[in-house]
Amino acid sequence: MDVLEKYDNKKIVLGDAGLPVYLVEPYPFSPDERKLLENADRLFTQGELESVRKEPDIDMRRKVLYEYLKMKIPESKNRGELIDAMIMKVVGYGGLGDFMNDSNLEEVMVNGVNLPVFVFHKRHGMCSSNVIFKDKDEIFKIINRLCWAHGKEITPITDLAAIDGSRVNITMEPLTLHGPTLTIRKQKMHLLTITELLQNGTLDVDLAALLWLSVDGMKMCPANLLVAGMIGSGKTTLLNALAMLTPPDDRIITIEDTPELQLSGKENWVPLTCQKDYDMESLVKNTLRMRPNRIVVGEIRGGEAMALFNAMNVGHKGMGTLHASSPREAISRLESPPMNVPTSVVANLDLIVIMNVFTYKGKPVRRVTEVSEVGGCEGDTILLGSIYQWDPNKDMAVGSDKVVPTTYLDKLADKIKVSKRVVITELNKRKAVLIDLANRGVLENADVLAAVNSFYRNESEIEVDVVREVSKPKR
Repeated sequence: MDVLEKYDNKKIVLGDAGLPVYLVEPYPFSPDERKLLENADRLFTQGELESVRKEPDIDMRRKVLYEYLKMKIPESKNRGELIDAMIMKVVGYGGLGDFMNDSNLEEVMVNGVNLPVFVFHKRHGMCSSNVIFKDKDEIFKIINRLCWAHGKEITPITDLAAIDGSRVNITMEPLTLHGPTLTIRKQKMHLLTITELLQNGTLDVDLAALLWLSVDGMKMCPANLLVAGMIGSGKTTLLNALAMLTPPDDRIITIEDTPELQLSGKENWVPLTCQKDYDMESLVKNTLRMRPNRIVVGEIRGGEAMALFNAMNVGHKGMGTLHASSPREAISRLESPPMNVPTSVVANLDLIVIMNVFTYKGKPVRRVTEVSEVGGCEGDTILLGSIYQWDPNKDMAVGSDKVVPTTYLDKLADKIKVSKRVVITELNKRKAVLIDLANRGVLENADVLAAVNSFYRNESEIEVDVVREVSKPKR
């Protein structure tokens, strides 16, 4: 079998049916280490795990577990790997620990008994694996531990947000024919920066500059922006990258059911997470009392849509993600139950960005495939103008010279009462910064944020100098 990639104790090979196969070998722990691993789930009570889960910072949750176990585990050659494996067992993943510890995997899928576990790999897409559960009890053991660790009752359909931030869906008999199933959408340990998205070809520098300009609106009129796409298309990653481009003095309030957005370094960022008595809608309404410059909603699904768009209607600026495959479908979902946002209120949107994940030249890729502007409404119809469309020959979303009803740059210039030339100058400034960062290989979040903040600081100094010059008394 052809070896496609090999790292750690994993190997991806090309299977007989042409599908990649993810092979994982048990880590060579010593007998004493294996004994510690077997007893790991006894080290925490349900109450202690619940207190860890209440920590809003997911990275901090893992650090708390790691530091606790570090005190319990003696020094050894495999200490780091052993603690990682123990954390996975404590959280409840059991025999799926090797999958959950691989940052290259995005999803893990247990389809039932005597069937291979499937995974979705960042570089190789859907893969079968050499892990097969031979007995229902093996899967039940994982399900029982997961539900116990997260205070969930086992039902035919169970959804939970795990301590590590991953989303877990469980289905049981009588709904399933091949035994219990688990589908785990892993929490990303690192959301890509705008320069990493440029490097990956998710979007090009012209579009990135336009989206940057839209989220800051030259500090006067930021856009209300929606990132739409299907599951796993990269919506949250793009939203996060764009939120990191906002001015440093912006107060950003994020609202999520499961915490995914990572705006570390944004000092005026307040992350809110749903709890038992406080759903997305109530949290969005509460943000109106928190003096936000930007309300960011992760995964708009229900009543929170109306609350967010009402906030836009009174002048607050909003961003969010939505499951939809096209701008028109996104509009339709917003106007239909359970969101029920009136057409006239939906018209507060400025831009809709569509993300897609698909196989291109044999590899899974994520791309911005369309950007449309909202140009108001006529009667019951929202007017949409396509600004960018993905070109398969160029493998990028390319701009359109003829846009109906207007272009976003014209719209922005009209709103802030400047000439389009001024807006284009600002667009080119942001483009130059992105090109410079990309050319210098500036990819890390802290470095990109420092460069973005420096851009705004220098812009501010220029504006102050101009004001001082104009304000000088005549002699």
